[in-house]
Amino acid sequence: MESVNKPNMQVLENLGLAKAKPGMKEQKLGQEDFIKLMTTQMNHQDPMKPMENGDFLSDMAQFSTVSGLKEIKESFTSLSNALQSSQALQASSMVGRQVLVPGSVSTFSEGTPMKGAVELDKNISDLKVGIMDDKGALVKEINLGNKPAGVAHFSWDGMLAGDKKATSGNYTIRAIGSVDGKQESLNTLISDKVQSVSLGQGGQGVTLSLANAGSAGLADVKEIL
Repeated sequence: MESVNKPNMQVLENLGLAKAKPGMKEQKLGQEDFIKLMTTQMNHQDPMKPMENGDFLSDMAQFSTVSGLKEIKESFTSLSNALQSSQALQASSMVGRQVLVPGSVSTFSEGTPMKGAVELDKNISDLKVGIMDDKGALVKEINLGNKPAGVAHFSWDGMLAGDKKATSGNYTIRAIGSVDGKQESLNTLISDKVQSVSLGQGGQGVTLSLANAGSAGLADVKEIL
């Protein structure tokens, strides 16, 4: 846009679009002001160098776009802060409760059953859950049979073959099932207790501190038990 001559500057000042003087309140450009400014600009332009209407409209469109993007950014920031606060409030209600999160290593404590689940994307037949000790030896196999798509839960009381009982400690969980006659490895979920929650910085979201599995994001929680 070409430089504005003195008469035009006076018009801009009257419209409140020129640089604000000390003590003056900032004014926003509305539709009525836009039409008035365009008409005034056309009346005061140099007849020898008339300004193209397209140039004028292009400049005004850029001005409006920048203002609009700023307002959109501020709106999204407010929405993001509100959602993050809502997530933090939701997560705080989980403290002290058991949740199902992705994992393959769970802790067995004597007198407390070890619970978990298998995540199924499709119907599965002959679903089996194997529990291995810290040496990789299979100590227990749980046959869950045929299961529909969804989450198939299981529980282990620590009992081994010959009425023996497992010692407290960490155990690895593996799951396999049959799909169209072919065996597949399946994703397992472990049950763990939420000890605390923390609100991340820079949009990192809410993090749950778990008793045995370290930490997990709020989005990782499949079920609250």
